[in-house]
Order: sequence, then C-alpha cells, then structure tokens
Amino acid sequence: MTSGIGLSPRDRRTLVIGAGAVVGLVLIARGLPALRTWESGRLSEAQTMTGQLAAVRSGIVGLPALRDSLAARRFRLATLDSAMPAGSSPAALAAAVAAAVEAIADDISLKVVALQLRADSAAVDGQARTEIRVTGVADIVGLAAFLREVEAGPVPLVVKELGVSQSAPAADSTKPEALRVDLLIMAIGSVEHAHASAGARP
Repeated sequence: MTSGIGLSPRDRRTLVIGAGAVVGLVLIARGLPALRTWESGRLSEAQTMTGQLAAVRSGIVGLPALRDSLAARRFRLATLDSAMPAGSSPAALAAAVAAAVEAIADDISLKVVALQLRADSAAVDGQARTEIRVTGVADIVGLAAFLREVEAGPVPLVVKELGVSQSAPAADSTKPEALRVDLLIMAIGSVEHAHASAGARP
C-alpha cells in the first residue's frame, strides 16, 4: 500500500533517514569550527594558567634569596649612610669634606697649597653635593697614596679631575721630583637641619 504522494513506507523511512543525515552533516559542518575555536581557547587559557603557576612557584622558591638580597642591600645602604659626611648646612658640609681631605693630605705628606670649596645652595631630600678643588705639591708616591686614600677611604669621595705638572723643572735630579697637582674632589653628604625640618612638617 502506498501513501497519497506515492511513497511506500520503505521510501518514507529512506527519506527520513536521508534528511536526518543531511541535517546532521549541516550541524557538524557548522559546529565543528566552533568546537575547535572553543577547544583552542581552553588550551590557550590552560597554557597561560600553567605559565602563571610556574612563575608563582619560581617566585616562592626564589623568595628566600630575594629576602637575603634585600637585607644585604639595606645593610650596605645603612653603612653608606653612616659613612657619608654631614653638616648643619651645605656650607658646613663642604667644610667637613675639606677637613677630611686635608687630614688625608697630612697623613701621606701631600702639601696643600690652596683649597677651594663649592657646595650646593640647597639640600635635596636631606642631601647636598659639595666639591673641593685641591692644589698641592707631592712626589709621585705621595700622589698615588693620596688618590688611593681618597677613593678607598672611610669617607666616600670621588676624584672628578686630576692635573699634574712639574713643580720645579730645574730642580736637582737626584732628589725625588716634586709634582704640582690639581684635583677636583666631589662628595655627597647629609645636611642635618634638612632632616630636622622634614621631620617637623605636619
């Protein structure tokens, strides 16, 4: 027996199965790219989270070393701060640095002929820079010792300029040659009244 449109039950089943297959293929064709995109996004997210987790674990492992490094830096900073020259004003700071330079010159027998002091007019964050120009006379051994003490001494000083010339070209060659030296020495120090003023602010 056939239906009104001339299809047998077998043909109808074949038609339904074919239509279902077509619909399924269409759904698969449309859904597969979306599924791949979703899967790719989830994979990328998982990789990102894995990288973040590895970074956190690495940070936890390196935390003790970072703490030790921070403690060492704080210690060095405190040591440097305690070694910095200090004065109640930039001018007083320059005088303190000049006194330290003169003390070094006296210890190594460099004869100071002239000293010129120059300091910042105002302190910044409780610190000021000062420069001392030293003109003196010494032999080569004394000059080397003076430079070594300035650069490596307890007070942090830096030699910015150095000029050397013969003090007396016609002097007796059997005696140690006296050299005329001209140095510009720089230091950064603490201005004490600036700290006090900063602490007094509300």
